[in-house]
Amino acid sequence: MKAKILDLYIIKKFLGTFLFAIGLIICIAVVFDISEKVDDFIERHAPLNAIAFDYSLNFIPYFANLFSPLFVFISVIFFHL
Repeated sequence: MKAKILDLYIIKKFLGTFLFAIGLIICIAVVFDISEKVDDFIERHAPLNAIAFDYSLNFIPYFANLFSPLFVFISVIFFHL
C-alpha cells in the first residue's frame, strides 16, 4: 500500500513539473513567434480569430511535441531535487 502512495506522489510531482515546464516554453515560443510574424499578419490583414485559432492551435502541438523529450529529462532532474 505504501508503494502505491509513493508511486502516485512521484507521478503527480513529475507530471506537475513536466506540464509546468512545457507550458512555460510553449508560452515563450508563441510570444516570440507572433512577435516575429506580426508584420506579416498586419500586411496580409489576417483576422485575430484566424491568428489565434488557426495558426496558434497548429503551432502549439508541433512545438510541444518537439520539446517533449528535452522537458522529460529536465522534469526528472527538477522533481528529483
